Parts: sequence; structure tokens; C-alpha cells
Amino acid sequence: MVSQNMKKKVLVLGGGASGLGVAWKLAENNIPVELIELKNEIGGLAATVRKDGYYLDYGPHYFLSENPDIIKKVTGLFKEDFGKEMPTLKRDAKLLFKGRFLNYPLNIRNILFEIPFTESLLIVSSYFYRQLLESIKKLFKKETPDKNFEIWAKKNFGDYLFRIFFKPYTEQFWGIPCDKLAPRTLPTNTRLSFFKALKLVFHMKITKKNLSLAERETTLILRYPFKGIGMVLTAIGHKIKKLGGTIYLGYKVQKIKRNPDNSFTVTAAKDGKTKEFKADFVVSTIPLPIMVRMLDSSPPKKVIESTKKIGFLSFIALYIVVPDRNILSSSYLYFVGRPYNRVSEMKKFSPYLCPADENMVAVEISCHDNEKIWNYSKEQILGMCIKYLEKDGIVKRNEIKKTFVLKARYAYPIYYHDHEEHLNNILDYLKTIPNFEVTGRVGKYLYVDIDQCLTNSFNLVDEIMPRLEKAKK
Repeated sequence: MVSQNMKKKVLVLGGGASGLGVAWKLAENNIPVELIELKNEIGGLAATVRKDGYYLDYGPHYFLSENPDIIKKVTGLFKEDFGKEMPTLKRDAKLLFKGRFLNYPLNIRNILFEIPFTESLLIVSSYFYRQLLESIKKLFKKETPDKNFEIWAKKNFGDYLFRIFFKPYTEQFWGIPCDKLAPRTLPTNTRLSFFKALKLVFHMKITKKNLSLAERETTLILRYPFKGIGMVLTAIGHKIKKLGGTIYLGYKVQKIKRNPDNSFTVTAAKDGKTKEFKADFVVSTIPLPIMVRMLDSSPPKKVIESTKKIGFLSFIALYIVVPDRNILSSSYLYFVGRPYNRVSEMKKFSPYLCPADENMVAVEISCHDNEKIWNYSKEQILGMCIKYLEKDGIVKRNEIKKTFVLKARYAYPIYYHDHEEHLNNILDYLKTIPNFEVTGRVGKYLYVDIDQCLTNSFNLVDEIMPRLEKAKK
């Protein structure tokens, strides 16, 4: 067996789920590993921020997975670290649609029985008309890939449902026209066809491989820790340290220098002081365009230009504290035609997120970081939302006790209709750099959940292990 001091040292950039997953797997394999995180807490978008005795997620996240190995590994670690099983919950979400709260994601039962008959008739007839039209097209020419989200949604759901639901919801969420987005663009709506939805409604068996977001959340067991989803990432951080790994918090990476022997020197700053981190191998989960600009290797012009053609949607969570009461009819409520996309009642996730005599709602807003709202104070954000929250019967202004705001600049990779060309330009260039890899939601431009981040990270470590175990001469 090769001793640890003969193995290559790895530096992980970013302490979200993906970076922690890489460091965890490396430490388990006795590989020397250090992790640098910009913030003063680990977890990234899956962190839970503690403020004055309140536990605040970047929007409440469940832990779920169709991979039994990941479930066993994560839940086992959680119990090892906290001495308790991670609680399970049942998904309970509704959507304000045509003046009614319907189960979300929309399904056949909603469409046929819970909205006015004329609407149902238009939706169903539009769907089958579109299917007939697409079948006729196939008879005369080869099927071509869908160029954008609008074409894809119309083909899968019909023009009418696209017009009254998918278009307004998607454009509200992304702030971008549907014809400028790729078919794979789905924030919280579903890739389900009518027939897959029908299977879910009548509890028919569906495969647990390659599930859509909606299928994952409606068919898999959901878990949520006592004091926020960040407990999962905290447990991973503790495990990394127990296994000999090191985590540096509050360090902002400034430069990634490749040395003549293909090792790296990474310069990072904290409290006005810089520190150099040396490693034989680097794994980055830093937002892809930002990371490319940190490289000292002068990427080709087309790569630099491509970094300007991909981007991220930003996220704001407004937490409103009120006296303890039952606030919502379900855990989540989704909205169209509001400044916010989703409102969650936090005590429906866990009673330990705030004091016993209080409750909280999380009001989730998506935006672009060049919009005015991104720089709004919490008072301005509340002022923008409160009249709608009162109108929807959620919160009254005179009962608000406290408010908190969390912001995430790089929350969702934006799948523009032409993003793949630019993404491939960047990734192809990075493949030419020895001993360097990228992974993660923002590090590799992937829209993935926590468990998928961990799975991808574990798979990456398995892939690079032969290079890491090779003894240095």
C-alpha cells in the first residue's frame, strides 16, 4: 500500500455539496485533501444559516435519492454525527392556478377534475391536437431536436397549457423568454408527459432510473434534518476532519497558477491577508466563468468569450417571523403572477427551526444580479411582497415580528438555447489542463440536487484515484 505522504495532495475549491463530496471520498481513500470555502460556513446552497436562534435555509431543501447506496451513506453519517435518524416527510405542495390551489406538480386529475370543464377541455384537446400534428410531421420528415423550451413544452403539453401555465411560470422564474431557453430548462416544473403523469396519479409502477425532478419528489422518500438541511453538510464536514482532511473557511480564491511540474499554487485571501495553497491536483466547484478567469494560463479567446455567454440566475429568500399558527394549507405554495415564486411554512418541515411560540415563512424570489431587486434591503424586499402576501392570506403586516434575508448570486445555471456550444468550449479547454477537474452545480453548470452532487463527486474521485495513488518520484 502506498503511504499517504507518497500520494498526491488534492486541493478542493468550494465547500458546497459537491466540494464536500469530493473531499469526503478522498479522505476515505486516505488521500491528503484540503478544502477552501469562501464563506464562514460550509454547505453552499445547501447551507443552513443560524441567526439569533433561527435556522434559515436557502429555501428549504429535502434530501432525497433513488440511489440506495447514497441514502445509506448519508443517513448513516447523519446518525453517526447527531445520534438520531434523519426525519422523513411527505411532499405536500400546491400551485395557485386559475384561482385555485392545485396539487403540484400538475397532474391529470388536476386538469380533468379540479379546474373548470371548459379549461380542461381546451387543455386536453390542445394536447391531443399537438400530438396528432407531431405524428403527421414525422411521416414526412425526420424528427429534429427541439430548438428551445417553447417548442419542447408545446410538443409535450400542447399549446394551450403552455400558454396559460408553462410560459408565465417559466418566464416569471427565469426572467427570460421561453424561446431563448433550452428544452432542459425546468426550475420546479416537470418533464412529465401526460402519460407519465397518469401513471403517477393512479400509482402505476415507474422506473426509478433517470427520474425527473417531479418524479423524484413525488415517488421518493423525503428527509429533512431537525435544524435545517445544512446539518447534512455539517456532518460531512465533521467526517472530513475526522479522516484527516482540512477545511479553510472565509478564503476567497484569487488566482490558480499551474507550475512547470503540473502541480498548482492557489492564492486566496482572508481578512486582507493572502495565503498560498500548494497541491498536486485541483478540483474546482467555483462558478465556471469566474474560475476560468482565475487561471493564469491565458485561455484562448473563444473560451473567454464563451464564459460571457453562460450565466446564473440569482436567488433571494425572505424569511418572515410571525406568532405561532398554522399558516399554509401545505408545506409549499407555488405562485404565478406574484413577485415571489414559492412560499414555504417552515414548521411544516421541522418544529425546531424557530422558537416554539413562533413560526416562519420563507418567501423565495429569483432575479438577475443586474436587476435593482438584487441590491434591495430586506425592508424593500418585504415592501415589494407584503401586499401580495396579505392578498393571498399568508401574512399580515401587523403580525410580523422579524425578517431575515439570504441571497445567493450563483443559484441556478441558465440553460440558454445555445449554451451547450459555449459550455463545451470551456469544458474542452479545461480537459487540456493536467491534474485539474471541475464538478458541481455551478462548477460544471449542472442543475442537480444534493444527492446528485454527491454521486457525481464520488464518481469523479473514483475516476481520478489511479492518478492520485501513483507514488511521486
